Amino acid sequence: MKRKRVFEPHLAVQETRLLKSSEWQPRFRGWCLLQIRSGICYWQQASQAVELLPGSSMVLSNQASGLLRASQLSEVAIAYFCVRPEKIIGLLSLTEREALKNAAQQPDRAIQTLSDAHPISERFKALGRRQAATPVSLRLQLLQLFLDLFASEMAEAPVIAQDGRSRLRQLLNQMAESELVELSLADLEPKMNCSARHLSRLFRQEVGTSFREKQMTVRLEKACELLTTSDAKVVDVALQSGYPSSSLFSESFKKHLGMTPRQWRRGIPKSTSASRLPLECP
Repeated sequence: MKRKRVFEPHLAVQETRLLKSSEWQPRFRGWCLLQIRSGICYWQQASQAVELLPGSSMVLSNQASGLLRASQLSEVAIAYFCVRPEKIIGLLSLTEREALKNAAQQPDRAIQTLSDAHPISERFKALGRRQAATPVSLRLQLLQLFLDLFASEMAEAPVIAQDGRSRLRQLLNQMAESELVELSLADLEPKMNCSARHLSRLFRQEVGTSFREKQMTVRLEKACELLTTSDAKVVDVALQSGYPSSSLFSESFKKHLGMTPRQWRRGIPKSTSASRLPLECP
């Protein structure tokens, strides 16, 4: 049976302790950055074991499979925080979101060990020593720490040829993915200097799906987030997610997720039809 992933607050530092020789298997819904604050433990995966000394860190995607085992000599204190990319769609561009998604599938990026002298490890340790001015300030610092791990993947590729597809790629690199909620192809025509029909073809070539399909995914992801984290009425969730009416929203929601928005909010397990969309919502 597949182990169920555990809920953890997004961008909030948590702590856990392992007794001597005990084990912990991190299984979260997003990414996890953890640091060994004291003691010695080992990351075990298949037949391999990597020693983690105090101050060293690990980066784990939700695709990572393995466990942490404390040494027989001492207890281990671990600090960690989780990042769920779908919760920051208002910040990430479509290409940046895809970069994180692709990194989670790559073995050398999905599981990374960082020494205590690594800049990320040192910054994480420093965050634990000083008090952030406000909770939101701490969340921003944690997010910056995490995103810096993937700076190379997220670096905007230089646009050499200014053809239509290159202009679209540049636009998608600069635009937050969440802006797709309310945009239409007609809104992008002046920026792209081409017809909506041609822009639709370019979008499919660049993204691998149609503009309407991608927009629907972003809208439903935002709706799932609002339904899960707020008490907003369904009609307000519909409007904030880019739907002109609650009836159209409910129809689309049920079609692609197999249940109504109210059923989702009540926590009814997703039906098999939910797999039609690669949503990361809880």
